[in-house]
Amino acid sequence: MSAEWVFRELKPGNKDRQPTQGEFFATDAISSFAEALVRESIQNSLDAAVESSGNPVRVRIHLATDRHALSAERASRYFAGGWRHFNAEGNGLDEVPSRDEPCPFLAVEDFQTTGLLGDTKQWHNIPNEKNPYYFFFRAEGLSGKGEQDRGRWGIGKYVFPRSSRINSFLAVTVRSSDSRRFLMGQAILKSHSIEGKYFTPDADYGRRDAQLGGGDFVLPVEDETLIGQFCNDFSLQRNNRAGLSIVVPWVNNEITRESLVQAVIKDYFFPILSGELVVTVSTGDESLEVNRETLEEVSRMVSEHFAKKMLPMLQLSNWALEQTSETIVKLNAADPKRPAWDATLIPSDRLNELRQRFRSGERLAIEIPLSVREKGKSDRATFFRAYLVNDNGDEGTPVFIRDGIIISDVRSRWVSGVRSLVVVEDKPLATLLGDAENPAHTQWQNDREHFRHKYFFSKSYIDFVSQSVSMFVRFLNESDQQPDRELLRDIFWIPKKPESDQPKEKSRPRKRNRGIVIPPDPKPEPKKRRFTIFKVAGGFTVTQGAPDAAVPQILEIAVAYDRRRGSALKKYDPADFELDAKPIMVEADGVEVMERKLNRLIVKVLGTPFRVSVRGFDENRDLYVNVDVKKEAADDSEA
Repeated sequence: MSAEWVFRELKPGNKDRQPTQGEFFATDAISSFAEALVRESIQNSLDAAVESSGNPVRVRIHLATDRHALSAERASRYFAGGWRHFNAEGNGLDEVPSRDEPCPFLAVEDFQTTGLLGDTKQWHNIPNEKNPYYFFFRAEGLSGKGEQDRGRWGIGKYVFPRSSRINSFLAVTVRSSDSRRFLMGQAILKSHSIEGKYFTPDADYGRRDAQLGGGDFVLPVEDETLIGQFCNDFSLQRNNRAGLSIVVPWVNNEITRESLVQAVIKDYFFPILSGELVVTVSTGDESLEVNRETLEEVSRMVSEHFAKKMLPMLQLSNWALEQTSETIVKLNAADPKRPAWDATLIPSDRLNELRQRFRSGERLAIEIPLSVREKGKSDRATFFRAYLVNDNGDEGTPVFIRDGIIISDVRSRWVSGVRSLVVVEDKPLATLLGDAENPAHTQWQNDREHFRHKYFFSKSYIDFVSQSVSMFVRFLNESDQQPDRELLRDIFWIPKKPESDQPKEKSRPRKRNRGIVIPPDPKPEPKKRRFTIFKVAGGFTVTQGAPDAAVPQILEIAVAYDRRRGSALKKYDPADFELDAKPIMVEADGVEVMERKLNRLIVKVLGTPFRVSVRGFDENRDLYVNVDVKKEAADDSEA
C-alpha cells in the first residue's frame, strides 16, 4: 500500500484541542527559528549516540533554497493528499505555499546514532518500556529519556513542524538494532473543517493499518523504492547507515546558512571542542564542517562581532578541557543538608594563593563538591566545576553548561571583568538541574513539575550553582583582616582624672525660675540613609540604606585617592586608575550600569536589595568616595 497523509475526524467524546507546544520555544533566550531547531535537534542526536563506538556524533544540516529547492512536481509525490488540509480555513497556517511552488527544504541527519528503536505498533505508554519510536511519533508531553539523557519534556520534536510553512516534517530512520529502514511524517495544524467535517490537529504520513484504529492508525513505510526516491529527492546521505534524517519542507524563510552556523557554534561549542560532536552545514553550493580544529576559524567567518564575542570563551573552554585533577582546585564540600555559599568553602591554606592568581589575571579551575538529597532516596555525592579568568572583558555573565547544553538564561549575577564557564556533568547534579529546566532548556526553574517535589531544599541547589562564580569572586575579594580597635590606643588617648581621697561635696539645690516655661521645638527627625557605603579589601561597596528609606533611582559614584590638601576629586589623575580599565573590577547586583568612565560610575537601581562593589585599588592608599542620588533630592551624598 502506498504512503498517504491521514487526517482524523474529531469523534464524540474526543477533546477538541489546539496545539501550543511551539510557544515553548518562543523565548527571548532563543533568538531565532534556526537556534531553536539547532538546539533541539542536536540535543536529540547526542542522546541517541552509540556510546560504544568511541566516535563523535556527526550531524549534517543541509539547506536547499532558491535553485536548489525541490521542484513542485517532485514534491507532489509526498504532499498531494495533504493540500486540502494545508489550505483549509482556520488551520493556523500563515503564508501557505502554493502546491505549484518549488519546495525549499531543510534536512537534519545524524550518524553514529541508534536511529528510532522500538515497536512501531505501540500506541500507548507502557511504564518502563523504552521505545524512542513511540515517544517521537505517537506521544506528546511524554519522554522515554532518563538520567543519562539531555531532554526531559517530550516536546522538543515540535521545533521541526514549527520551522515549516506547512507545519510538517518527514523522516527516514535506519535502526542500529535490526537495520530496518522506515519513512514516516507528521503535520501539526489546528483543528479545522472541510466540507462539513471537523478534523483534529494531528496528521501522520505513512500507510494505514486496517486492524488498528479502524484504519486511522498509521504505520511507517518500508518500501525500499519509495524510500530510495525520497532520499534522492531531498539530498539525504542516509543510505543504510543507522540514525535519523528529518526533512522540513517549505522551510521558514528566516532560517539561513549563517543563522544555522552561528547557532551551532553558540549552543554546542563545548561538545564540539571536547570531540563529542561534529556538525556539517551545507547548501547546494558549499559545505562547511565545524569541528574542534575548525571552530575558531568558522567563528571568524560568521562575523567580526561574533568572533570577538566567542573567541575568548572558546579559548577558556579549550583550556578548561585540558585541566586534570592535579590542576583543579577542589573546594570544601557544601553543607550536605542544604547547600549554601560561605567563606569556609574556600580552603584557608589556598586562599591567598587563589587571590594572587585571580588578581594577576591567571585562569582558575575549581571543583565544588555537594550532596544531592532526593526524597525517598539516599543522599548522593556530586560536584560541578567552574572555570574563570579576570580578563577585564565585556562578558560578566557566566556561561552555564549542563551535559553539553548551553542553559542560556540562568538568573545569575553579573561579575564585571570576569569571564567564566560553569560545567555540570556529574550525573546526580546534572539530573537534578535537568529536572528543573523549562522545555526550551534555557532556564532552571524551581516550580517545574519534574522538580519541585522531588528534592529537599530544591531551590537551594539552583541558587548555589547559579551564583557560584559571583560568590567565589566575592570571597576572593573580601578582606581577611578585621579592624584592630586597640591599634592606636597608645597614640590617641584621653587621660582619666586623678582619683581623690576627699569626699565629694553635696550639690546644693538650684533655685528654679517660676516664670513661663516655653518648651523647645521638637527635634526634626533625622533623614534616613538611602544607601550605605562600607570598605572592603581593595575597594568599597554601596548597598541599600535604611530598610524603610526611599530607594534611590540613580546613583552617581565618584572615586579618587584621598589627598592631604585640596579636593581629592578635583585632583584625580587618570594615571591613578580608571574604573573601566584593569585592574579595577565592578560587581553589580540589582542595578544597571549606565556609565563607567574615568573615576565616575553611574548606576540605575532596579530594586532591592542592590549592591555595587568596586575593587582593585591600591590598598596602600586611602580612597575618597562620593555618592550622589540623581533625579531626586540627594540626602546622603558623601562618605
